[in-house]
Amino acid sequence: MNQAEHLLRTVADRLAAVPAGPATRPAEPAEPAGPGPGLGSGRSGAALALAVLAGDDPALRRAAHGHLAAAVRSPGAMRGGGLYSGAAAIAFAARTMVRAPGEYRTLLDALAPRLHRSAASRTAALRADLAAGNGLHAHTFDAVSGAAGLGRLLLALEPDGPALADLLAALVEFAEPGGGPLPRWWTAGGPGLPGADPEQPRGHLNLGLAHGIPGPLALLALARLHGVRVPGQDEAIESLAGWFAARRVPAGSAAGGFWPMTVRVEDEEAGRLPADGPRRAAWCYGTPGVARALFLAGAARGRADWRTAAVSALDETLCDPSTWNITGPGLCHGTGGLLLITHRMAADSGSAALAAHLPALAATVAADLDTALAADTPPAFLEGTAGAALALHTHTHAGTPPEAATPWDACLLLG
Repeated sequence: MNQAEHLLRTVADRLAAVPAGPATRPAEPAEPAGPGPGLGSGRSGAALALAVLAGDDPALRRAAHGHLAAAVRSPGAMRGGGLYSGAAAIAFAARTMVRAPGEYRTLLDALAPRLHRSAASRTAALRADLAAGNGLHAHTFDAVSGAAGLGRLLLALEPDGPALADLLAALVEFAEPGGGPLPRWWTAGGPGLPGADPEQPRGHLNLGLAHGIPGPLALLALARLHGVRVPGQDEAIESLAGWFAARRVPAGSAAGGFWPMTVRVEDEEAGRLPADGPRRAAWCYGTPGVARALFLAGAARGRADWRTAAVSALDETLCDPSTWNITGPGLCHGTGGLLLITHRMAADSGSAALAAHLPALAATVAADLDTALAADTPPAFLEGTAGAALALHTHTHAGTPPEAATPWDACLLLG
């Protein structure tokens, strides 16, 4: 067993660990990452990770099912919300765990009305924010809590359904011109904050794939790539992708080429790029996430220039690790997310330059994962060892036909 296989098995075994308990109660997998049903650090994320890592091991498959069953019984399991919480998290995990026709059908059918209500609620809140014109709230549109994440789930479950069509139509409205120097989708407050931010007193434009505009762009592009279209969708993709293409800090600048994490309202109105702002090379924020969204837009619209720009930007970022500003092996803001995006981009683009970075990146993730396991870092999906193991698994199993109808990293809006 090589190092990567050993690390993957260690994570799987920790996820599947069964605690001692009363003999009268059936044993269940230990709760590895919080009591809730969520994807990020709860039972649905554990079920998803185990299902991917299980391979042909029936014991791990049973443990994955046990986590999913525990998620259904968790407090808040049937609540609405974004993709990473409640019913949507359970539905995404179940959909990704399906290996045979009809598997988890009863559960998915029971969850469907709740998902429809969540999507309708987010869509209505987004339209209300747009109508008010005072800046949007990220939870109405982003990948983690908003319309973009829920839309990716609906694209997997009901691609031809009215819930997805209405959600996509709201994102088309979201991308329409604002009639002034700001687009309609500027965000009130600071990133992750409900109120004013001293650094961004009038609000900002969010460029993070987790919490910003790349999420809606990725969803609109993925829907088109899957044959799902609504009126104005192509124009919305062109508008959002064109904005990103024009907001990349040039490679010839003192800081090199990159996309900033955010743009202040004041800078957007003045036509300035934040050349000295904070940078990150992660899934949640930074050039890798923007590059993936722009690449998907280029694939959807047949724009080779966008695909080329995305590949070039990611390659430049990978060539300068001093600018990465990431910690640990996790998917959200660690090396696992960077490996996963680079793997997907290299495979989809055929770029030899990106492929050349993969061996070193994989070795870095393996080393970070080994350190995290030694420190007993929780096996959470988004920020812990489970997600890192999935990124490493995806890289080391390249070329293996996927078992799931929905790729596990669809919840990251990567595909």
